[in-house]
Amino acid sequence: MKGNHLFIICIAIFLLLMFAIECRLPKKFVWAPSFSHYDKQPFGCAVFDSLLSTSLPKGYSLSRKTFYELEQEDTISRRGILVATNNLSLTDVDVEAILKIAKRGNKIMLVSNSFNRNLEDTLDFNSSYSYFSPALLKKYAAASLEKDTLFWIGDSAAYPRQSFYFYPQLCSSYLMPDSLPAKVLAEKGIPSVPIALSYPWGKGEIILVSTPLLFTNYGVLDGKNATYIFRLLSQMGDLPIVRTEGYMKQTAQIQMSPFRYFLSQRPLRWALYLTMFTIILFMVFTARRRQRVIPIIYQPENKSLEFTELIGTLYFQKKDHADLVHKKYIYFAEELRREIQVNIEEVANDEHSFSRIAQKTGMNTEEISELIRSVRPVIYGGCTISVEQMKYFIDKMNEIIDHI
Repeated sequence: MKGNHLFIICIAIFLLLMFAIECRLPKKFVWAPSFSHYDKQPFGCAVFDSLLSTSLPKGYSLSRKTFYELEQEDTISRRGILVATNNLSLTDVDVEAILKIAKRGNKIMLVSNSFNRNLEDTLDFNSSYSYFSPALLKKYAAASLEKDTLFWIGDSAAYPRQSFYFYPQLCSSYLMPDSLPAKVLAEKGIPSVPIALSYPWGKGEIILVSTPLLFTNYGVLDGKNATYIFRLLSQMGDLPIVRTEGYMKQTAQIQMSPFRYFLSQRPLRWALYLTMFTIILFMVFTARRRQRVIPIIYQPENKSLEFTELIGTLYFQKKDHADLVHKKYIYFAEELRREIQVNIEEVANDEHSFSRIAQKTGMNTEEISELIRSVRPVIYGGCTISVEQMKYFIDKMNEIIDHI
């Protein structure tokens, strides 16, 4: 197996192992309120919206429109409109649209721990503001301290008076009505202070609730306390309910893309980080200069025979047999000089030279003498010879060399 394949397999196994470990780790909750339809954390509204959409008989839907847009949208059908957020900030146009919608017979429920001055002046009430601290909530819950009591005192004919228990950090805000038309639906503590009011307006109704954190996933999953939420929602009667996110923070209104969902889940987020890190690591290692392809080098062909044939053809075409014998003689003389230290070019030493050649080769001295003395006129005298003579001289010189 190649090294890069093994590297990829090891990285894949490592990612799967890390993903499995992250999936088995305990979930870490985020206690920051978002009221988002896509948030499954305690103070999101994913479970809240899902439960209401299957529980309310007349229907439950989600919108991102403002009250002005909702007021312009439909002037005939009646419905209930729900807004749940931490700090509800309404403009004069919003307040005017709320009053018009309620006057037609619609019911509006505004759930917030604080309301701005223009709405308070219009409905003649005051609201207290309290800052929510997730750290204080976790510390209070860990200490197992006593919870606050909320009393349902709405229409006793429909629902009897009942007590509900919540952590103080979830219901610390309250309302103070200054006019008689306000109907108290729920209150908390001793002495009692209202936390839910109902104002009749025209043919409809405006309901104010100061416990927005209960209108979340935590609120509907908090055991028997979910009954409190449904009692408040029952004030909408048999109308279809629309929850608008038009007054939430812009980040909470953004629909979660698949990539955003990956980032919201801790195991998937770490898997994505590790994948990106692996890709960068792979790019760093593969960015090095690669070795160029080594060319195939074939074994050199032996051209000696071809060269010999070429030279032979040239000599054959020129008919210069004496020159060919001359070159062969030079080679022959060099071989004798190197092998047996005999210089046949020294004519004065012929007898000694012929005798030594005969001694080394085992040939007849007269035969050797006759060959060399007959070749010399051809070499030095420039005589012309026939093909047969050329072959004879060359064969004899080859025979002497072979016997050395």
